[in-house]
Amino acid sequence: IMEKYNVVRNLEEIAKVYEKLNTPNLLKKIVLMEGRFWVNFNLLLLEMLNVRKNVLEIADALDRMWWNHVNITLYEDTVQTLETLRRNNIVLGVISNSLESDIENILKLTDIEKFFTIKVGIDTFKSVKPEKEIFTKTLEKHCLDREKTLFIGDSLENDYFGALNAGLNAVLVDRYDKIRKKDVRKV
Repeated sequence: IMEKYNVVRNLEEIAKVYEKLNTPNLLKKIVLMEGRFWVNFNLLLLEMLNVRKNVLEIADALDRMWWNHVNITLYEDTVQTLETLRRNNIVLGVISNSLESDIENILKLTDIEKFFTIKVGIDTFKSVKPEKEIFTKTLEKHCLDREKTLFIGDSLENDYFGALNAGLNAVLVDRYDKIRKKDVRKV
């Protein structure tokens, strides 16, 4: 998208800047700002990439055109696992440090939206993981029993410890066995 505006950066450089910006503290600040979330995020990204011309236009284009360029692939066991959970009458939800609309888009693009009844983004309660509030307000809004709720995620800090700090049971998904802490429940 940036190349259309004669802004050429390698993907590694963009990814590094994105990772620096994609933190709970910064996401919280942006969600509390006036204006469109991703335009504001993109303005910061472009600033860190030293883009100086047509910045607002590029930030807006990145927001509008993003979903035309997204390629999301599910793990091969995802659909089977979700089908098994649904057959067992397990209520499934998503709590993400993305916007609700992004969650909806991702679930639709991957054709798994039918499995999820709860979708909570950073704009739902103006809260981000690992803050307790995003977990506890989700429980309250959807009348979920804390004792019967299990939060499963792939981020040790945001998902696992965030859920534990909110008083939930938690399991970490560690597909590549990178986490070596003995007291972490993981699959």
